[in-house]
Amino acid sequence: MHKTKDHQYEYERLAIGGTLPAFLFCYYNSVPNISLQLRKPFPFDEIGTVHKDFGDTKREVMERLGTSLSLAGLLPFGGNVESIRIISENTLETYFQTRKVKVKFSELIIFDETGIQSLPKVAKRVTKEYKVYDWLFAKQGKKHEHRLLKTDDDFVREVIFHPSFKVGSQKEWYDPVAISYMNEEQLHDVNYGENLVRLKVTAMMKEAGIRGAANGYDTRKPDRRLYYAVKLEHNRRDIEVIGRDVHKNTKTIKFNHQTEEEIEQNFLDTYVKRVYNKIC
Repeated sequence: MHKTKDHQYEYERLAIGGTLPAFLFCYYNSVPNISLQLRKPFPFDEIGTVHKDFGDTKREVMERLGTSLSLAGLLPFGGNVESIRIISENTLETYFQTRKVKVKFSELIIFDETGIQSLPKVAKRVTKEYKVYDWLFAKQGKKHEHRLLKTDDDFVREVIFHPSFKVGSQKEWYDPVAISYMNEEQLHDVNYGENLVRLKVTAMMKEAGIRGAANGYDTRKPDRRLYYAVKLEHNRRDIEVIGRDVHKNTKTIKFNHQTEEEIEQNFLDTYVKRVYNKIC
């Protein structure tokens, strides 16, 4: 890497994308990374076979990979990049902290093209889908043994119960997050909105036998305990885009669509070949 006084950087290879696949690729190949936005995985997605030494969830792995990349000098602009514009086959401009920086490269690998200006032409448009996370607080019905509820519908397909994030919560209190799959039209339809999610999750919890705190005894049947009904409050909605348009690769600009599992396996296969060639 070469840095000049007029804020010009030069790299042999450079990656763009604040995603787990991008971070894994950069970690395994010692490639610098710049990104407009970190796309952290859902906190409860387990990592599977990918780099277990870094954690049990994809988010833990990504955060620790980010620390490793930073310590290795492979995040040259940290998380402060505001815009990226490709100006030639070997040059891009990035803006951060009110400065414009020119970056030259021999090869550019793009993992997330969102927000990048002057990209190569699109070869194939894909219909975007959305994975929607609705986070709720359980005002009543927070103490139970359920950790997962499922349906056959895309709208609230799963409800995961996680330890409450609220300050002052007890360790046995759990709040729900609902996971839905929507298209563009549904995403902006009130019938798929936050209030309908709250009502559906409430009904699912009641059906599963979840109830609120004890509320005295029935006056007509003194031995019968009464409980408050489940009561939920919507906190926030997070949206994850599923699918990327396919752009044309050029001689110097490549678009990587591999998953983290594919990147790890590719590295392991290549590593084994290198060791074999060195021994033999």
